[in-house]
Amino acid sequence: MKRYTVAAFIAMLITSCGKDFINLTPPSNQTTTTFFKTVTDFQQGVNAIYDGLQSTQTYGKTYYYLMEVRSDNTDIWDRGALAGLASQLDLFTEVTTNNFISDGYAGAYVIIARANAVLDQVDAAAIPDDAKKQFKGEALFLRALSYFNLVRLYGKVPLVTKLETTTQAQGHKRTAVTDIYAQIEADLGNAASLLPASYTNPNDVGRATGGSAAGLLGKVLITEKKWAAATAVLKPVLNAYTLLPDYADLYKPANAVNPEVLFTVRFKKGLTPSEGNNFFADMVPVSFFYNGIQYGGSNNNRPTKDLVATYEKGDKRLGISLDTVYYTNSTGLQKGNYVKKYLDPPGATNDGGSSFPVLRYADILLLYAEALNEQGYNGADGPGTAFGSLNQVRQRAGLTPKTVADLPDQQRFRDAIFRERRVELAFENDRWFDLARYPKGIDIMQDHLLKEYNLTSPKLTAYRLLFPIPQSEINIHNDPVNFPQNDGY
Repeated sequence: MKRYTVAAFIAMLITSCGKDFINLTPPSNQTTTTFFKTVTDFQQGVNAIYDGLQSTQTYGKTYYYLMEVRSDNTDIWDRGALAGLASQLDLFTEVTTNNFISDGYAGAYVIIARANAVLDQVDAAAIPDDAKKQFKGEALFLRALSYFNLVRLYGKVPLVTKLETTTQAQGHKRTAVTDIYAQIEADLGNAASLLPASYTNPNDVGRATGGSAAGLLGKVLITEKKWAAATAVLKPVLNAYTLLPDYADLYKPANAVNPEVLFTVRFKKGLTPSEGNNFFADMVPVSFFYNGIQYGGSNNNRPTKDLVATYEKGDKRLGISLDTVYYTNSTGLQKGNYVKKYLDPPGATNDGGSSFPVLRYADILLLYAEALNEQGYNGADGPGTAFGSLNQVRQRAGLTPKTVADLPDQQRFRDAIFRERRVELAFENDRWFDLARYPKGIDIMQDHLLKEYNLTSPKLTAYRLLFPIPQSEINIHNDPVNFPQNDGY
């Protein structure tokens, strides 16, 4: 894991502030105590946390390899050379030195370290209370989101809630999963109480809100199978958001913040330094003709045949989420799958403007329906019911509502929710985690290897639901008792 010292972190912040930094104390002498003084200082610190979400180690690239390519939703086009690292994830042949695995781990801890830098100082800061509450709430939310990703990807990981030196970090132990979830719940509960429901300042729109924190807390509780607690947390969220009438509008770069989105990772093209992404180049086919221009992509995170077949006839989401044909020039039509949700041609290399949705209202509706069903099957329909929540999502997609005749018991309703989540949230980094918590997940992935690749090995068992701890971390700690590798690796 990359260890960011206080000096390095503060130096990064200060050098982004303009020429006046030359009149300040040398960055090598800065600490969080001397740097964080004003509202502007804390705003820069919080912005740096958000910046970590854009990284290619997190939502900018690595996460969709760990969370979609790993699943039965997507694969990669080129399995040679460096793409072999992604192929390992896809085929369950990963080794502990795989760069995607180490990047996902490191990227999350960069965000956590930046959040801790703010949290260490904000309570004692001489700044207005409303600013203090907002900064603290944002840092808690972003730290919780990163730990939620870490614990689902790697299991037991070090729980760090204070900014540390490299020497302190080397003494980490792997923390029990239950303790990590307890911290996530506490952080999100506090964030929900501290953050506003919305922002009046246009420059703040898109930041985490109280609804972001409450919605993510509900998702955390469902992952823990705390169904009643999840229902109680999610129910108020149902009254605060709404589905957009047109599914396609969710993914337009200019509409990244809308009444359905609880939280999204923002990207914007055309800025210097760049705030764009490389989704387009990573996902479109190798020779791709679009709007009169020919592009070259990697065709990674490519939709599988099984996913395409999962969409029901007439589902509007299919043509919006992906395509199965493309042009290599003005007339050369080719067959081949690619993701369309993030289809925003870059103004320059790796400068796409599509944002990445982390949590939106359709997800909340399906989570709420799941939580109700797990507490007992109920065939009632209408607002606030399991059937009503499921059918809101289906009807927006142009599909007929499900009835008791279609789903007459708890298991069939459970399966329907699982299938609906797959097509509604395709390519939004949910599929692998849904498989991991679904009783049939291992069997589904074993069948996927056979159907998609004609592979009967490896034989998948429960240990494959977690990635290995990066080998670099195992080597740094060199402590098999307190910092062991995950079982099976």
